[in-house]
Order: sequence, then structure tokens, then C-alpha cells
Amino acid sequence: METITAPRILFFGRNPAIMALVKLHIGASGYHVEGFLDESAVSVRVRAGEADLLILGGGVEDAPRVRFRRLCAETGVTLLEHFGGPGELVLNIRSALTASANGH
Repeated sequence: METITAPRILFFGRNPAIMALVKLHIGASGYHVEGFLDESAVSVRVRAGEADLLILGGGVEDAPRVRFRRLCAETGVTLLEHFGGPGELVLNIRSALTASANGH
């Protein structure tokens, strides 16, 4: 029997208040997400194989975005750069996870 595991979702952003709201919003949709304000902490988790999806918030600067694009490409972690509002976030997560599961 195949065991289905929940996706391991990490969220990196710059605004603690927004991060708290994002965590609540995603959690209300049935997903578990861990939010981070520290780039190195996220990198450690991704390199350790502890993420299936990494979400970058709209306030993340260009340099960290480039580093995370490279890191996710190297590790096979799906990257979602979210710039839309909260109403679109869960839909974007579902789309990213579906595309990843289908090999896209």
C-alpha cells in the first residue's frame, strides 16, 4: 500500500506580519507551511531535502531570488514566486504541486 505524504512547503518572506497571515491562510486550506525570514535557514532546509515546494513572497529582493532559483534547480525543489494576493496563493500552490507531480 502506497503512503501519501503531505507536501513539505516552506515560505520565505520579508514582512513578519504578512508571514503570519500567509501561514494562517495556507493552513486554513489544509496545507502545513513553515515561514522563514532568514535566507540561510531556508537554504539549510532545502539542501537537507526537507522541502517539496518553496514559496518566495513578493517582498523578496532580486539577489535572494536568483540564489533560490539556482538552489531549487540544483535540488529539484519546486519554486513558486508569488506576487498575487492571498486569494490566488492557494490556487498557485495547488498548480505548482500538480505541475511538479506531473514532471513539469
